Amino acid sequence: MTDPLTWQFWQQWTTAPRPSDVLLSLQHSGQLALLPELAALQETPQDPHWHPEGNVWVHTLHVCNQAADISRRDSLNPQQQEELLLAALCHDLGKPATTVFEQGRWKAPGHPAAGVPVTAQFLQKIQAPAQHIATVLPLVAEHLVHASPALSHKAIRRLLARLHPAPLTQLIRLIEADLGGRPPLPAGLPPAVKKFAAAALTVAATSPPQPPAEVPPPLILGRHLIKLGYQPAPWFKQILKTCETAQRQGAFQNENQALSWLRQLLETSPPNSQPSVLPPQ
Repeated sequence: MTDPLTWQFWQQWTTAPRPSDVLLSLQHSGQLALLPELAALQETPQDPHWHPEGNVWVHTLHVCNQAADISRRDSLNPQQQEELLLAALCHDLGKPATTVFEQGRWKAPGHPAAGVPVTAQFLQKIQAPAQHIATVLPLVAEHLVHASPALSHKAIRRLLARLHPAPLTQLIRLIEADLGGRPPLPAGLPPAVKKFAAAALTVAATSPPQPPAEVPPPLILGRHLIKLGYQPAPWFKQILKTCETAQRQGAFQNENQALSWLRQLLETSPPNSQPSVLPPQ
């Protein structure tokens, strides 16, 4: 494989029979240090009651293998497979920042939401297509929705709106991979999650098409990039799409927060085209 900071590397990774083998090769070669979002998982513990397999890194290795098996079982097309594998890889990127030891147990409250900006930064860094980023971020944000009390039809419809453009079927596959990535606990969906999945699929199939939710105007525009000193370039489109998706997932609520998030994104994942910079304005 090629450089792990390129999309070609990760596109090939999604077709590996055991994606964990490729990730372990990055770890053993020292190249994982190029991807601090992933490297941090190695030092993030989990409650052995829920995760007997080990820390978040070990769990992620298992989840990625499960996602690969599910992709083959369901005969996913290349785009679907890539998006599911990326969601499996990124689903717990929020745990390093949220993991705490309380009342004798490791917990990571709020890690799905915390993982959204980290995932956006990581996917931008590896040059993932904008459509993949738009699909993976809501999957990361919602991967624990099944742990909520029984959802009403109205709540499920709200979930479907939050998931857009990710399909509900992809969320269910991600949940299955997540729960299956905890050996020696059994793989597959437990009865309660099967009930949730069946109810959600029924609502999705029987509900009339919902009008698109009112989307607030994007807080980050091309003029913000220009003001930071960048000349207009093709990579603007992907950066703006990433920011728009992150805004929809609640990563920021106002322009000041958005600009801070944008600066962090550009520092963590500088534009690969190395655009020329204008004099500060």
